[in-house]
Amino acid sequence: MIDHFVILALLILAHVVGDFYLQTSRSIKSKSSQGAKTSILANLRHAASHTLLALIVLLFTSSFEFTLIWASLVIGGTHFVIDLIKSHLPKCKGSLLCFNVDQLLHFIVILSVWAYLFGYFAFINVDTLRHAITLEFVAITLSYLLILKPTSIVIQFVLKPWRLSNNTDSYSQGSEESLDKAGSLIGILERFIILTLILMNQFTAIGFVIAAKSILRFKDESKHEYVLLGTVTSLSIVLLIGLITQSILAY
Repeated sequence: MIDHFVILALLILAHVVGDFYLQTSRSIKSKSSQGAKTSILANLRHAASHTLLALIVLLFTSSFEFTLIWASLVIGGTHFVIDLIKSHLPKCKGSLLCFNVDQLLHFIVILSVWAYLFGYFAFINVDTLRHAITLEFVAITLSYLLILKPTSIVIQFVLKPWRLSNNTDSYSQGSEESLDKAGSLIGILERFIILTLILMNQFTAIGFVIAAKSILRFKDESKHEYVLLGTVTSLSIVLLIGLITQSILAY
């Protein structure tokens, strides 16, 4: 029989194919239709494709058991419920958060079904979790958490005296607010990448990440200094956290 972790990978592959390649823009629109019948049928068809894909993977990689059919129905059934709820939540339309939560829930279901089928739940207990929590695990987790929201707040405090306030009309204020939100997201992604490269000892590659910001051009010259200050502050913090974490891992 194929390795259990290969089966898990194939189940995830089947999910990706079903969710992103077999689903058309028309079916996505039908899933969120105001008509109850249209929405339910569209979600049922989509869930059925996931049930079939999961069943094909399980039957192909394992010896036949009726449990595999039930497992596939669980994957498809929960997919139907999750997508139906998501399709009718107004705030979820075009929301990255809803998309991530949706995919996370599907992954948890697949992982749970796989763990149940191959008896991995028996290995999950308090002692196992205690052994998994090491100094290295805590250090890495803490470092990633620190470079996200806390660092963003620190940068906001640093940039506050230099915040641009030349334009006072509502349109300009909205543009500045949108720019700050976009800059904050870019900064988070940038710090995440840089910290990962530091922990992998790929310091040379960090230069390419920083160089990517050199393509930015602003009509207002004062924005150059504003962005540069934010970048240097962000880089300094993530370098400090990354080097401290690296020293803990090497301890």
